[in-house]
Parts: sequence; C-alpha cells; structure tokens
Amino acid sequence: MTAAAGRGIGQAVARRYADAGADVVVTDVHAGRTGEVAASIAQDHPDVRVLGLPLDAGDRAAIDAVLDEVEATLGPVTVLVNNAAVNVTGSIFDYDPQDWDRIVAVNLTGPWYLSQRVMRSLRAAGRAGVILNVSSYAPDVGGYGAETAYATTKGGLNALTRCLAHEGGAHGIRANTISMGVVRGTKFIDDRPEILENAYELSPLGTAATAADIAELATYLASDRAATITGEIVNVAAGSYMRT
Repeated sequence: MTAAAGRGIGQAVARRYADAGADVVVTDVHAGRTGEVAASIAQDHPDVRVLGLPLDAGDRAAIDAVLDEVEATLGPVTVLVNNAAVNVTGSIFDYDPQDWDRIVAVNLTGPWYLSQRVMRSLRAAGRAGVILNVSSYAPDVGGYGAETAYATTKGGLNALTRCLAHEGGAHGIRANTISMGVVRGTKFIDDRPEILENAYELSPLGTAATAADIAELATYLASDRAATITGEIVNVAAGSYMRT
C-alpha cells in the first residue's frame, strides 16, 4: 500500500485491510509518519503482521529495496494498492517541466514498476493476486484546464490497469482502477472547502465520498467476491461524474 500514512485514502484502506485480517505493509514518503501509522495499526490489530517502510513511489531503487524486504518477511505481495500521487496545478503555458517529470514518476512510472515487480513474484510463486490503481475522473474532464500533468498520468494509470488485467489474467492476477473525484476528510480537500461545496452542488446525492467509502470498495475488489471483475474502472463520486 503506497501513500498509506496520511489521514486520507491510503491509511483508511490499510486499516480496513487489517480489519479484514490481512497482513499490511504501510509505505509512505514521510518516514516518521509511516512508523507511527504502522505502529498504531499493529496495536489495534495484534493478530496481523504490519510493516511500516518509508518509500518514495517515484524512486525505482527504493521500490526494489522495499519489495525485497517485504518479500523476505511476508512473502509475495498478493494485493498491491497503488495509491501514491502528487499534483501540481497550473497552466500548460508556464508549467515547470520538473513538476511534470515528478508527477509522471510518482503517478505512473511508480505504479507500473511496482506492478511489474509484484506480478513477476506472483507468477514465480504460482499465486493469484490483485492490483488496485487509485485514480480520478480528472482525465475524463481534461483536468478542468488546470491539471494537465495529473490528468494525463491518471489517464495513463487507467490504461495500465487494462493492460495488467490482460497480461495477468492467465496467472490469476486481477487489476482494477478505483476512480473518484472529491473525497471528504483528506488534507487536500480540508484545506480547500470551496471544492467540497462545489462537489455537493454537482452531486445528485448532495454529498461527496469519504476515505471509508473508498476503503470499502478496495476491500471488495481485493476479495474473492470480486473474482470475475478485472480491467474495470469503478467510479466513487456520489454521482458528480457518471462514467459512460
């Protein structure tokens, strides 16, 4: 689980997986926070194994080191949740290429490399597995004219999901995307209440998703109840965007 030590989606999914009895690996770019969240989950769930490992999801050498440690301790990763993402908004006319490179590295190259490593390990071990990519409907709306890099990488992530589903299927590996818009309770949205207001206005339900809503879907898609669901993009947006 990448980016699992913030107060939003990643930690909610990690905790929900521990609730379900799964061993959990918490990774995040913030080392101190990673250790704290992992320790908290372990305390709340003494019956599961919990690892907390700092990880910059845009650094391939760091990915190798973390996966080597996880596989040596827990065995092959059977559920990979690619949640880490960065976003720098701005017009393409004056966008910093360094911001573009960083966003591509974390949002797209990192998930591709993590997926490759995990799929190779699962195939070698003869084990089934699940890959979940956490995305957005930003590519479907053109990033609203302010998120070119973010929207482009999320569109690529959606395509990656389908590719993984095709290649992984013969080995019992499923891949799906969880797509969303505004998510209540995340730092990004809490710092921008006007975005939440707008989401309420756009939603037929008059609300917005929570991190807990995302965690429930992530738990379902990782379970045997979703055994024949692969290559799909499942949107959780309270109807504010209806995928066709």
